[in-house]
Amino acid sequence: MSTDEPTENGDAGESEPIETRYTAFEKWEYRQIIYKTEHEQSWRDMAHGYFEASVLLVDGVAKGSLREDIEGLAAVFLFRHYLELKLKEIALRGRLLVSESENAIREDVKKVANTHELSVLWQWVLDDAKPKMSLWENYDTEFVGKCITEFDAVDKKGFAFRYSGQGGEFCRFDFAALSYKMRHIRDVSDGIATYLYEARQENREYDEYLEWEYGSSASE
Repeated sequence: MSTDEPTENGDAGESEPIETRYTAFEKWEYRQIIYKTEHEQSWRDMAHGYFEASVLLVDGVAKGSLREDIEGLAAVFLFRHYLELKLKEIALRGRLLVSESENAIREDVKKVANTHELSVLWQWVLDDAKPKMSLWENYDTEFVGKCITEFDAVDKKGFAFRYSGQGGEFCRFDFAALSYKMRHIRDVSDGIATYLYEARQENREYDEYLEWEYGSSASE
């Protein structure tokens, strides 16, 4: 008898006894998965989460432990979604500044519209963030821009790698190249986002110092 054949007590090989095997006809008790709370989970960074998940899949496909046609397509979608979220974050942080040395009033700041087009988001970054950064040219923004252009050319609406029949089925990918390029793009994007955040923080601290030192009439 083959060792692949199940036996009554399961002693004859790697296969489990028939009575312990799972089937889709089993009736399970459902256990709750999602717990809605009254408090915002502010410690989460969605863009970072999508990036890290895509890294695991991209590296797996590049090394041959995962499959391009299964995990690979999901990896590309996750990375593209990371790009979308990161560009929105950078654009908003740029809008929170009037200039590098002056903060905007948060209530007056225009929200980043809910678009999926990377080329539109990149233009907002150039319009709203670049002018507020004296060190913009120090960052490899040309490299990031080329990646945005490449993704936008094949997936303008953000559907190609998300739904069947939207163009993604015509694409092949260089996962080895993506594996190292995506990390560089992450580092450049994080650097820009941090620069804008710190500029706003420094402006706030300076305004608070002036208020403390000279009183409210100092800015009049």
